[in-house]
Amino acid sequence: MNRRDFLFSSSAAVALPAFAGNTRLGLVRSAHAKLRQPAPPDDALTYPQVREMVFRAIEYGAPRAGSLEAKIKPGSWVVLKPNIVFLRPHPSYAPGDITDFRVTRAVLEYVATRSQAGRITIAEGGTYRNLKDPAEDNVVLQGGRRATAYSFDWGHQEFPGFGGSLGTMLAEFRSRHPEKKFDYVDLSYDAVRDAGGHFRRIEVPKASNGAGAFGARSDYFVTNTITGCDFLITIPVMKVHLQCGITACLKNYVGTAPREAYAIPGAFHNANLHEQHSAGGRIDPFIVDLASFHPPDYCVIDGIRGLQTQEHSVQRAGQTVRGNLVMACEDPVMSDAMVARLLGFREHDIDFLHMAAKRGMGSMDLSRLDLRGDEPDREARKWEKPGNWYGRCNREWLLRGQNSRWTPHAAPFDTIDLPAATQVAPAAGVTYTAAVNVQSEGHRRGYLWLGLRGRVAASVNRELVARTESQTRYRVGQFQFPVSLKPGMNRLEFEVQPLDGQALLSVLITGPRNDGDTIEGIRWMS
Repeated sequence: MNRRDFLFSSSAAVALPAFAGNTRLGLVRSAHAKLRQPAPPDDALTYPQVREMVFRAIEYGAPRAGSLEAKIKPGSWVVLKPNIVFLRPHPSYAPGDITDFRVTRAVLEYVATRSQAGRITIAEGGTYRNLKDPAEDNVVLQGGRRATAYSFDWGHQEFPGFGGSLGTMLAEFRSRHPEKKFDYVDLSYDAVRDAGGHFRRIEVPKASNGAGAFGARSDYFVTNTITGCDFLITIPVMKVHLQCGITACLKNYVGTAPREAYAIPGAFHNANLHEQHSAGGRIDPFIVDLASFHPPDYCVIDGIRGLQTQEHSVQRAGQTVRGNLVMACEDPVMSDAMVARLLGFREHDIDFLHMAAKRGMGSMDLSRLDLRGDEPDREARKWEKPGNWYGRCNREWLLRGQNSRWTPHAAPFDTIDLPAATQVAPAAGVTYTAAVNVQSEGHRRGYLWLGLRGRVAASVNRELVARTESQTRYRVGQFQFPVSLKPGMNRLEFEVQPLDGQALLSVLITGPRNDGDTIEGIRWMS
């Protein structure tokens, strides 16, 4: 598949509003022909090699201002947000779990040497207590002493060319650039507080188009640094995520939620963030909500090494995947859409991309991408997805009420609650009728995945393909049936009778691999 086919193959899946004009994205592999020391994709890299990849990707992925340094106003407070959720030897840590420190260093060097920023901060909040926290759980010890992301010494083997700690690196830059301020903020302990010193919740800001919060609760604990800085550069590592499919630019914002406000006693992770703000069985809503407080001004994506299967170690050889690439782009939605493609997902299936696009954070339409540098499909590989992965289910329903008229209904999440959507109470003799229109580019064979609470008769183009009822706990994809689609419009209809006072339904059509990805070349229609 060439570059044009690769990019335009994604456009048939979904129609979304996009930014005016095309967005530049720089993609640089270690074997890029214009590098001074190109290296094969499976080679370990030196810092000079990584640095040149980062600098060139930033230059290729120039923002609308013309360059990254032109976009940063003189005297600005610039925050660099890598992903450093765990430190060695935490059992959930594996190489590829956190942002490569050489990528972070290279971005720091670029901003320090080329921009007129007045203050440059590295900010991250991970699952490790700081030195002043009296709690004893999630404490990292190094040489018998407590360490944090700032003081932890990585040596010279994990990231060749980066030796020491964030603290020693920042001290070096203070010496080299005395005219600028360099510091570190532990976001876990940076929560916004009220005048009485209590954690203060802040409502998700309304987007210019009126879009608001997606999470179950719309007010969040946030940090002073993220809400107060002038310019924010997200520097994630790209990898597979157990719950939302991928983690990159937008998922990196989960580390901006202050653990001091969201942790539960005896632990130090954002348990209450998940508990209070998840919606529709997904974490995607609060990912976008957190990013809404200060969307990325620029993105640099570490693809040197990442993790397949899920975002943290599963204690299995082969989970770390070497990609030896760096990407840079102004648009976080476009960036994450490209990450999805590189990891073997369909960007249409990543739910938080739809939400971010609805807020106007960017475009997930890869046909509007101005790609500079290397081909995205060269040396591409399929990363292993989570075992329970499934794509984004249909949201565009037609419901038939008592008057036999079909009414469009847009469901916010994968599952539609038919009694709530139709406002018809479940009772003996009640049958809910729902339909889905599917536009297909050609003949397609795949699998119809149904999540069900009730009894259903399902047909495709008036042909009965399934008749079943749920006997177990509801879940997406609990029933799977082979189906065929014809070119053009296809009609799926479902007659659902409630069971135990419930009538729930979700619909997904997967491809021949039946791996949870939405089948290629279709579009859900109301």
